[in-house]
Amino acid sequence: MKYVNQLDYPHLLYKTGLKLDYDYYLANKERIDASNFGPLKFEPGMKPLANPQTTVAPAGCGLCCAVMAADQLTPNSTFTLEDALDLSYASHANEGIGTEYDPFAPAFAEKMGYEFKGTNSLEELDAWLATGGVAVAKAGGDRKDGHIGVFTHGWHYILVFAKRTDGKYAILDPSQTPTKYDEPGRKELQESGDLIVDGNILYATGKILAEEVKLFDPGFYMFRRK
Repeated sequence: MKYVNQLDYPHLLYKTGLKLDYDYYLANKERIDASNFGPLKFEPGMKPLANPQTTVAPAGCGLCCAVMAADQLTPNSTFTLEDALDLSYASHANEGIGTEYDPFAPAFAEKMGYEFKGTNSLEELDAWLATGGVAVAKAGGDRKDGHIGVFTHGWHYILVFAKRTDGKYAILDPSQTPTKYDEPGRKELQESGDLIVDGNILYATGKILAEEVKLFDPGFYMFRRK
């Protein structure tokens, strides 16, 4: 099973945020206002918050998830991180925060010959996983209501690739570090058994997943072989 960590690619340029401006804010106002984004500020007439020096390390979680999804679904997959970059540019998925999966997911499915569907339903997710599918989940982070993000403090993509008999979901986090899940608010989930860290694989309850994707529609971008 392939694991790709975005933090290993600070040298790989990824130009994002090309249209990360006030219009983007208005289109995503409810979820942005609910999130604790810190230094990000949106004002009328502003220039896009694009950084020509952005790399995969801070912004490429969605790309890494696509590479890992292809590895799960296609035997001997040759789909690379560079392929994911090219696809993001071609589908204009790089115009917002990181990789916007609304345009990227259907383009990825078409390129790889996958079936694709977006959902917010854990029941649909379960059915998809049971038939050999995977899902890229869009996780929200810290919120102004005091919620501490489990998988991120901002917005982030993770790959959900299986469900265990105990009900926990198997997850690959492309920004995992040795101490990421020892932070306050996350460590307690490990102590309670709701979150398990086993090398590069995480196991989390459905309650955690549902809470982390609640800002987005869809929260899960599901793929499977036709």
